[in-house]
Amino acid sequence: MVKFANGQARDWVMDNGSWDIWGYHLAVRKWSKDMSLALEDCKSILIWVKLTRVPVLYWTKLGLSYIASFLGKPLHMDANVTNRHALSFARVCIDMETSSSFLDNIVLELDDGSTTTIGVEYPWRPVSCTLCRVFDHSNKSCPRAVRREWMPKPVVLAQRKPDDVEGWITVKRKESNLE
Repeated sequence: MVKFANGQARDWVMDNGSWDIWGYHLAVRKWSKDMSLALEDCKSILIWVKLTRVPVLYWTKLGLSYIASFLGKPLHMDANVTNRHALSFARVCIDMETSSSFLDNIVLELDDGSTTTIGVEYPWRPVSCTLCRVFDHSNKSCPRAVRREWMPKPVVLAQRKPDDVEGWITVKRKESNLE
């Protein structure tokens, strides 16, 4: 839990996340009385997504929200987008569910019937489990996953009982069908 000196500092941290500290991603959320701190209750995560090759027609709050809604729930845009400073890409903060797929491209159909491909870049892709629906572990390390492990069968050696105690084998004549 982090306490800020004022609301302006808190808002700046919340608006400019995702935060990577010493190689670990820090998910920042506003605290509320009823929020759970258990990791398995983390069903969604905020991610700043970079959208490239966005047509000029969609460089509005409504247009970018429409594009971002293919990935999750759009929350807000960075200052460069709202002030229209850097128009080569758009950064949008999206609340993504564990069931969301991290698309690399979004194919958008334009008003004239043609299509355009919008590139999607993520600062990081969180590990998520589609079985438990949490951002704690992957499907490979899921404790709920059914494991199929190869178990070698025990080797059984065939043993022959000797007919004779001294190790001799009595050979019996084969019957012949000659008459």
